[in-house]
Amino acid sequence: MRPLAIRQLGIGLLAWTLSVAPAWAMTLVREGPDLFATGPTVDADFLAFKQALAQPGIQRLVLVNAPGGDLWTGMQVSRMVQAAGIKTVTSGYCISACSLIFIGGRERVFGSGFPPPSTLVGIHGAHNRLTKQVDTQLMPQMYALYKMQIGERFDAEVINQALYRLDDAGGLLRLRALENNLPADRTAVFCPGGQTPPAGCTRHEGKDALTLGVVTQRETEPVTLPESMRDKPMFFGQALGAAPEDLAERVGRLIEKHCGGSALCRDQTRPLAGRYLSQPLHRALAIGASSSSYGYVYGASDATTAMLRALSTCNFAGTLGRLCRVVAVNEHTVDELNDAVAAASRTQLQDLPEPQAAALMAEAQEPGGSAPSGLRTGAAPIGMTPARLEGITRLSTADLRKMMLGGAPPVLIDVAAGGPMLPGALNLVNAGLAYDETPRERAFDERFRKILFAAAPDRDRPLVFYCTGVQCWASANAAMRARQAGYTQVHWYRGGQAAWQAAGLPVTPRAPVGFIY
Repeated sequence: MRPLAIRQLGIGLLAWTLSVAPAWAMTLVREGPDLFATGPTVDADFLAFKQALAQPGIQRLVLVNAPGGDLWTGMQVSRMVQAAGIKTVTSGYCISACSLIFIGGRERVFGSGFPPPSTLVGIHGAHNRLTKQVDTQLMPQMYALYKMQIGERFDAEVINQALYRLDDAGGLLRLRALENNLPADRTAVFCPGGQTPPAGCTRHEGKDALTLGVVTQRETEPVTLPESMRDKPMFFGQALGAAPEDLAERVGRLIEKHCGGSALCRDQTRPLAGRYLSQPLHRALAIGASSSSYGYVYGASDATTAMLRALSTCNFAGTLGRLCRVVAVNEHTVDELNDAVAAASRTQLQDLPEPQAAALMAEAQEPGGSAPSGLRTGAAPIGMTPARLEGITRLSTADLRKMMLGGAPPVLIDVAAGGPMLPGALNLVNAGLAYDETPRERAFDERFRKILFAAAPDRDRPLVFYCTGVQCWASANAAMRARQAGYTQVHWYRGGQAAWQAAGLPVTPRAPVGFIY
């Protein structure tokens, strides 16, 4: 990014941002009196907004799932919005630099289009995009903007906390939509860091987006999003398209398929199709991969949450853990997607190409930290992972490829929540978490052991754990847990998805078989 400067404030900014600022710009779409904007804020957006807001007739700026970005641009666009005297709406999340643009509205409201728990404004101070270092000298201009726009409801304590009391770039004051959210979810919450556990966050009881003046009305305003920005039905990254008309028949066939020849299974689960279809959105149904167990969830905040909760219900339906797969979500059946992933994996494993030499060299030179004394805790444990783990074999991409092509391939376990999978992997979402609170940690470890035994009942068979890349501690945590659970051949593929793809090796779409909560 080019050097930027706000000369009237005497502040020089070089790559300063409010959130990670990718190279692409916001997408702007004009529909009638509404201007829609989605994506990250970058310096190129200044001219795009200037041209768009110069057009007559715009009454609302609708910010759709905007993660923030460039500070200078956010401030300048906010001033344009102020000058235009238009209303701002957030549909989905509006975080960081986006909140500066949002606060510029003459009126400010939450909009429809996404589930209420996912509809929020997030405020925090500025940091360097390259180093992630927080710099409080950049905060006064932001503070002044919030104070001017909020007026008499301005709460200096809360805004000061959000801007100045950050531990790292991930800290955030979260203000969720007010309508159709539980009272606890409407409460303003400040977490000083991206890895701060809930107990370390501040809940401002009695304060929310309206009482703090960030929005000017309690009600959610109806918004018709452009087709390109709508919340499209997805199965863990795969688009689902139009819903089938014969959904009831398809769900019934799914249950028959998974029961096989068991009359008892059919009798027990046949009524399940009707019960599932009668429940409100968002709903999902999961069925055991090798048993008659099932789990379904309805009324979840979004489709992904419904699918994961249905998986977990199926995984732990009895005293033993079970591998399951989602077969239906909302108005779609998705069992064929699971089958397609399995078929693609088999094909790819038959002829894995040689990894690219340059990528192998880069992987070998990747630095690592010292061996850990225990599991890394936190909601999403990230940071430089160790160079080695005690009692666990670290694999390179070449090592893993050789094992997968061998006569007795390992049980390959993906513990990530997003991105593609390696062929042949079992995806156990959340399996790499760890907790500081003893009761929660003990309960999690028990569920981990149950689901791992379902995936690998032979404790002497080789296990390989991987995640998104070398910054993801989840795979290291899972490998250490497996070792503690008595597995004798535990391996850790530190490079994960990133190293595998960098080496030119194939991947498949994600299709989880387990979710540990």
